[in-house]
Amino acid sequence: MKHKLFFSVLIIVAVATASHAQYISRLGRFQVDEKKGCAPFTVTIQDANLITSGECTAGKPCLMSAGNGTAQQQNQFTITYPQAGTFTLSVLYQSIGADDIVITVDPDIQPEFEVYTCSGLQTSIKITDKNYDQYSIDFQNDGIPETVIPNSNNQTATHNYGVASTFNISVKGKDINAANNCSSKILPFTSLATLPVPQINTLTVIDASSVKLDFTPQQNIQYKLEIAVNNSTTFQQFQTLYGVNTVTIGNLNTEINFYCFRLSSFDPCINANTYSFPVCSHNFDLAINNGANLLTWSSSPTGVMSTEITKNGSSYTIIPGAPSSLNDVDVICNTDYCYQVINIYSAGSKSISLEKCGKAFTTVNPTAINNVSSVVDGNGVALTWTQDPLFTVDEYAILRNQNNASFDLLSKTTTATFTDAGYSTEGNFCYRINYGDLCGNASKSGDLICPIRLSATLDNKNVITVRWSSLKGWRNGISSYRLQKFDKSGGLMQTINVGLDTVWIDDAPDALNQVVQYQIIALPNETGLINSMSNRLVVTKEANLFYPNAFTPDGIGPVENETFTVRGQYIVKMELKIFDRWGSMVFYTDENNPWDGSFNGRVLPEGTYVWNAKINDFAGRTFSRGSTVVILKKKN
Repeated sequence: MKHKLFFSVLIIVAVATASHAQYISRLGRFQVDEKKGCAPFTVTIQDANLITSGECTAGKPCLMSAGNGTAQQQNQFTITYPQAGTFTLSVLYQSIGADDIVITVDPDIQPEFEVYTCSGLQTSIKITDKNYDQYSIDFQNDGIPETVIPNSNNQTATHNYGVASTFNISVKGKDINAANNCSSKILPFTSLATLPVPQINTLTVIDASSVKLDFTPQQNIQYKLEIAVNNSTTFQQFQTLYGVNTVTIGNLNTEINFYCFRLSSFDPCINANTYSFPVCSHNFDLAINNGANLLTWSSSPTGVMSTEITKNGSSYTIIPGAPSSLNDVDVICNTDYCYQVINIYSAGSKSISLEKCGKAFTTVNPTAINNVSSVVDGNGVALTWTQDPLFTVDEYAILRNQNNASFDLLSKTTTATFTDAGYSTEGNFCYRINYGDLCGNASKSGDLICPIRLSATLDNKNVITVRWSSLKGWRNGISSYRLQKFDKSGGLMQTINVGLDTVWIDDAPDALNQVVQYQIIALPNETGLINSMSNRLVVTKEANLFYPNAFTPDGIGPVENETFTVRGQYIVKMELKIFDRWGSMVFYTDENNPWDGSFNGRVLPEGTYVWNAKINDFAGRTFSRGSTVVILKKKN
């Protein structure tokens, strides 16, 4: 407190002396209280009769001119200059003429200064302003300045508050031989017992020569930034920071070196530092190898909790600790990839590397297409296949041959399915599927693909023999075949598991279904594949008519020999006509009634008669059959 009182006395004396200063006009005829100050600046003419008497009175007025463009006034002893500039204040006496003095009005500039927090409840003030000759500092803004600092190179002053609290610090500038009317600048300050430990939030490598640091500064803390090259122990002071939350460091070589930084809260009162944990950049390289992208980097492991790798802007993996490499095999050839390495520190800080990019490639020939399912329907054959997911297809080539001839290119596609509308069971077609990947590598030749070809034969007893070719297209072969039998309208009648046989005989009597359909389904040994299916085969059984060559309508003998009838399977309707040897029709029925050998109630003589039948069957076919029948005996 003695020091504070001492400074206060000095300042009061200086102010008192300055307040009694007198400035004489050019010719010595009048004096003013001040001739220099900050706008708005008021000048008072204290004595206008330094060498005269009775002048500038009511009886003998003087004419005063401010020199700033305002009108002259009689006996104007107080003049205010609202704006900065240099002006000539003049007094025109009636008897002796004019005299003047130069008035200087400076801009009213609040002085720039920085307030630094020190430990021990202290503060340090650094005057950075150069506009004034001297500066008075009022550490408690109570109107009693504690110290005055002359204008020089970043003068400082310290003060101990003794308690932890918030204060307002006022700094005012003044020139020598000038009024003390310039405005003060006031800044808040909170005294602290100890300085906080700083933290670098994020280190980001911007390019090959610069790094950006982001941190959260506390008010009135002066920070010192230190740098170490390729280590995290040998630091050198690099830069002083104040009032900023980010800094960019240039002239580096991040392609060859890694750089570690630490930040300190600097105590200018005792010249001491409180350090943050170091945060380090990466010397990061990307090597594009055959089928893999190799990431390698060097940095200090100190304080690193985990390492995150980003890939094309998204998080790819997080590895505990501080690894120094990653071999990324999860790549697609001819695809661009960009990576960044991010170190995550125990305090939550992050270090983000420069982004490195490259295009993946591989020279490995893709594996062959060897699992193809084939489904034959009315639109041709649909081929569906699986393909090794390790390879990304550029384009599939569909090859086809016929009757074991050479393969020709049929079509190209980018999807794993293709329908050949030109397929026919009779064409004996087989296929291969090849492809190229995005790196221009050609696959090995695909396995042979032959759809199931289903056929059937029908004997004179309507026994159907169904045959089919063995399916080709699955690398692990067929588990079994399944035969499906349908009626004329496509309704499923029967499903038979036939194992690995390729022949099945349908000899079951069936008086209802003249038209039947068959299809073969192949089931794969390997899971995940769709079933293959043959063509749908339609078989129409014959009507197979039954009729006698002769009959004896005489009432004697077996009843079945008394009449003539045409019978058959699957008949819907039949018109029967019988003619005598002269071509006259002797019998007609469209209800399949039997003929008793008579005509108009008269028994016809023995002989040969011609019959003709027009038949409609279950299959919707219409056909005619005819032959002869003999009447052997007549009834007496």
